[in-house]
Amino acid sequence: MKKPTHAIKHELIVTTEPPSSHPDLFDTPDSWANAPREAYAAWLEGQSLRPSTKTVYLAMFSRFCQWLNESGKSLFHCEAADIARFLDTPNPNTGRAPQPQTGRQRQQYVRQLERVFNHIAFLGRDVGNPGRQAAIARVGAGEDKPTRVLTISERDAVIAALASRLARLDTDGSGAEDWMEYRDLALVAALLGAGLKVSNIERLTLNCIDLDEGRIELSGPHYTHRARLLPFALAPLAAWLKVLASRHGGKIPEKHPIFEADRTVGFGRHAKTLVMHPSSVHRRTQRFLEEAGITGERASAQTLRNTYASLLIEAGATDDELVDFLGLKASISARRLRKAVAMVMSAGDADSDAAA
Repeated sequence: MKKPTHAIKHELIVTTEPPSSHPDLFDTPDSWANAPREAYAAWLEGQSLRPSTKTVYLAMFSRFCQWLNESGKSLFHCEAADIARFLDTPNPNTGRAPQPQTGRQRQQYVRQLERVFNHIAFLGRDVGNPGRQAAIARVGAGEDKPTRVLTISERDAVIAALASRLARLDTDGSGAEDWMEYRDLALVAALLGAGLKVSNIERLTLNCIDLDEGRIELSGPHYTHRARLLPFALAPLAAWLKVLASRHGGKIPEKHPIFEADRTVGFGRHAKTLVMHPSSVHRRTQRFLEEAGITGERASAQTLRNTYASLLIEAGATDDELVDFLGLKASISARRLRKAVAMVMSAGDADSDAAA
């Protein structure tokens, strides 16, 4: 596999915090001591993060501060042991039956708290860094669910199902009246054949996809994501785009969403959203996979994305290519993914040998 000619993201390690050219009135030691949530929100505004990420981080930090308060502690008197106890408490935001923090959530909390206390010290109030102490003690380590990847036989079955169902639709002369079947085939093709996330599916528009080049472009400022379309995904996507065009009089605006929703809701009413809701994406994907014999937690969009990564790795993709094709943040993520996929695939091979 040739190396891509476009720019590659590189890891950046920052050891010291540069002074802000726009100091905030809330970003002072006293504010962090008396109103930590407001101080954190002010500091967070100056970080180069997506708005959605800032929202999540603020909610996480607010929950931690609330827990500290209920435990009779303040931010400036927090210790590494407090962070460990907090991470062992169930997350009340996981539904009616609160679940323990996942490994990823635990790591996010430790990283954020380490940065917070580092920033407070930078402001001139060094109260120690329990976040760093917690990181050293690995209190953020936790067990996430294992990486789910389709076996070779399973992914071959999914690819065969895509081809056979598309052939059946074409043979039957189906078209606009069976548009959702075409859409769902293209949906699975994009997940397995381009490794897209559900969030990518939501914002994918016509001008993002180039079937001739075999690429889906989702790059942004300081962010490269150019998914390589695998050959088996081209026909389902091309068929769906043809049906989509016919549904809209043969011409579609460049920014029209590719995976549009069924807007009919009840008699004479229409749904407001034009794009598939995440729950609909999950539901449609799960149904397709279950019909192909893949059930349980493995019947998910994330499993298809992981399987796309395994296909790239088998084809000889470099870490830089994995970063670009999957839209990863850094090459270390590619190395971790490569290791996880290798472990899953080797375990699958061992099971096959045992069965034989």
